[in-house]
Amino acid sequence: MLKLVYDERHRLHRDPGDRHPEGVWRVEASVEALRSSPAWGLVEVVKALEPDYGAVLLAHDPEYVEWIRGECAKGFHYVDADTYVTEHTCDVAASFAATAREVALRSAEVGELWFILARPGGHHAGRRGPAMGAPTLGFCVFDYVAIAARALVNSGYRVMVLDFDAHHGNGTQEILWEEPRALHVDIHQRWLYPGTGDVEDVGGPGAEGTKVNVPLYPGSGDYHYAWVLERVVERARAIFEPDVVLVFAGFDAHRDDRLTELDVTEDTYALFGTYLRDLLKRGEVRGVVAVLGGGYGRGMVSSFVAFVEGLLGVRERPPVAPTPPGKCVEYGAEKALRLLERTVRNIAGR
Repeated sequence: MLKLVYDERHRLHRDPGDRHPEGVWRVEASVEALRSSPAWGLVEVVKALEPDYGAVLLAHDPEYVEWIRGECAKGFHYVDADTYVTEHTCDVAASFAATAREVALRSAEVGELWFILARPGGHHAGRRGPAMGAPTLGFCVFDYVAIAARALVNSGYRVMVLDFDAHHGNGTQEILWEEPRALHVDIHQRWLYPGTGDVEDVGGPGAEGTKVNVPLYPGSGDYHYAWVLERVVERARAIFEPDVVLVFAGFDAHRDDRLTELDVTEDTYALFGTYLRDLLKRGEVRGVVAVLGGGYGRGMVSSFVAFVEGLLGVRERPPVAPTPPGKCVEYGAEKALRLLERTVRNIAGR
């Protein structure tokens, strides 16, 4: 059974002219498509919690939270070149932040599968706003995955963040940079906004190897993602042994996406879904919580459905042959995994 957090309050974060690519339609069309899937009978729809800025402060500085709330109070406008807010945006985002925190803890305690259909986006929001030198917030306000990760770590759990959005999760990396109990594996398109996520970025002092960046070349497809899943994601998970996997589920690597240049089909998302389902089924993790990331074309809808069908066992694991994505990626991954092994040994020795 999948608990799907769908709440109509997400519609309150909306560009009145519906010109922005991160629009209301993304969630509405995805839910409507899922209703037509055989997976729908295995889905329980749940409302989001009420806004809680205490959850937000797990990952963001008070000064940033105060600033963005002040911006929201002004009504609809752009706070930077590509990120807009409305009078409701902060409360909507704080609602999904509170939900992410509580759902993550519940998943760890009782072993559940969740997907949070959160808007606005999250993984580009750093501790103090734009992260790692990025010029903007990249459609994001609060980093739900980082908030959930902080809540889990503070409660004594090990957490793995798997981010397969086509854009690097610079906010998540910045917030968790020096946290050895949070493994962050980020698969993204090389040279794409925000321009971060190099293979050499492996984590701060004492956390080396817990940040694994996999920047794929434009044109990379299903077979490259299958290699990354087998040779990087699973190996990192096996070394780290997390209690919970948090997924930033962006569907913008799809070949039909208008903001990216990758060549992924629904098979990749089904592959990720079946992989996560198998981890739960084998008892190798206690829980899995996914949060909606990017996806700005109709391919995101079919990809979302494929991912959920994979999670629920409605769609079988697609037969995609793994193919190495390039020497640079292979070298960077091997280096990070060696460092991860050392860091895990150090944690165990404390």
